[in-house]
Amino acid sequence: SSQALTLSILPCAFLVMASPIECATLAKGQGDLDKVTLRHASGASAEVYLWGATLTSYKTPDGAEHIFVSPASPFDGKKAIRGGVPLVFPQFGRPNEAMPQHGFARTSLWRVIGVADTGSCCSVTLGLSSNESSKAVWPHDFALQFTITLEEKSLRLSLQVENTGEAPFNYQALLHTYFKIPDVTKVWLGGLTGRRFIDKVDGGAVKSESESMISIPKFTDRVYVGTESKPAEVVVSSATNPMGSERCPDLYSVTCIAKRASEVVPCDVVAWNPYDTNSPGDLPPPAWVEFVCVEPGVVAEMHELRAKETAEVAQHIVPA
Repeated sequence: SSQALTLSILPCAFLVMASPIECATLAKGQGDLDKVTLRHASGASAEVYLWGATLTSYKTPDGAEHIFVSPASPFDGKKAIRGGVPLVFPQFGRPNEAMPQHGFARTSLWRVIGVADTGSCCSVTLGLSSNESSKAVWPHDFALQFTITLEEKSLRLSLQVENTGEAPFNYQALLHTYFKIPDVTKVWLGGLTGRRFIDKVDGGAVKSESESMISIPKFTDRVYVGTESKPAEVVVSSATNPMGSERCPDLYSVTCIAKRASEVVPCDVVAWNPYDTNSPGDLPPPAWVEFVCVEPGVVAEMHELRAKETAEVAQHIVPA
C-alpha cells in the first residue's frame, strides 16, 4: 500500500505554485524500507529512499531507467545502498577515520519535510540534522536538505548544507550519481578538457586533462578540480555516436553546480568506475559495465562553512 504525501508546500524549481495536487507517495520498498515515489503527469518518475536519502530510480516518460543500482545492493538500513545517488557528507573518502567512508549522510535515516507540485514539476525535500549519533563522530551542528525535482524531460538534484552552529566547520559534499549506460567500455565524457585532475588510481598524482572526449578503459577514479565560478557542463556519449562530441551527446547532458551563500563557486567533478578489478563485494561483476559515475561536489580539498552560512551542491540531468 502507498500513502499520498500532503506536507508543507515548497517552491518547485523556482516556478509559481499552482493548486497543489498529489504527485508523491510514501510506501515500503526493498528491505521494508520507506521510499518516496514521484510521478510526473508526463509519465516520468523517480524514487528515493529515506535511508540515506538515496535516489534509486529516475525514469523518463518512455519508461527508460537512467539510474543504476547494483543487483546485490544491501537494503538493510545498516549499510549504504550501492548505486543510485548516495549523498557524501561531511567527508569524501575517509580522511577522518573516526567517521565512515564518505561520511554518515548516506547511512542515516532522513525525514520528509516538504513536497510540491506545479504541474510542470514535482518535488520532494528530505532533511537530516545533527544529532547524538552524528556528534559522536563529528561534533558540529548542521542541517541538510536534499531536494529532488522531477520534470518532463529532466531531473534536478540539490543538496543544501547549513551550518546551524555558532562556529565554522570544515566539510566536503558530493552527489555520487551512478548513471545507467549500455557499456562503460564504449562511453565518452566531454566538457572536462583543460581541467587539472587528481588521479586517485595513480596515488593522487595531479595531472592535466588534454582529451576533448575522455574514455573509461579501466579502473578510473579522478577528481576534476573546479577553478572557475561557473557550472560544469559535462556530457556522456557513446563511443559509437558518429557525432560523439560535446554538441551532440546521445546519453546525457549533465550540469554540475556548487554554491556558497547563493553564489556560484567552482564545482569539482568526480569520474569513477571500478571495473572488475576494484568492484566492492556488493557490486558483483559484470555489473560495473552498466554505469559510470559523474559526481558534482566540493571535494578536492576541505571547505570552511561559517556559522549560519549555507552551501549547495546540485546536478541537472537531461537524458538525450
